[in-house]
Amino acid sequence: MVATQFDHVRDAGRFLVRPNSSLSWQGALRFYAGMVIVTFGIASAFAMQGAWLILPFAGLEMLVLGVALYLVARRNARWQTISVNADQVEVVEHGASREQQTFQRAWATLVHEHSRINGHPSRLLIRSHGRSLEIGACLAEPEKAYLARQLGQVMRLAN
Repeated sequence: MVATQFDHVRDAGRFLVRPNSSLSWQGALRFYAGMVIVTFGIASAFAMQGAWLILPFAGLEMLVLGVALYLVARRNARWQTISVNADQVEVVEHGASREQQTFQRAWATLVHEHSRINGHPSRLLIRSHGRSLEIGACLAEPEKAYLARQLGQVMRLAN
């Protein structure tokens, strides 16, 4: 998802880039609790019929599901803010830690590298003075193209 704000008077813009996440953390917990109840209900019924060996496998299955839901939720909690103002481009990556990189607006270039391998995602990079930073890695291709057009337009206004 890309959200944009423009200030045409100062030729500045702000972009919020975050992954599309249809399931909140509370929704994931409710889903996980429901799956645990259903899985152990079925496993308990089989265990009462004498197939007790199903219980450890049901527990292992729920452990793997819980880890997968946690990793997906953690990845979806990462997002970027890209601010373009009069003299700099600032990229802040939010998540478990907050990382910030600043580029001089006049020297910063936006590069949209398309993959040579069919089906692989493209990369959107901000480059300046030998440094580069990938932005929008969580976006689908149409959203990446939209961000490249909008961000490129705002960055060119300074030049």
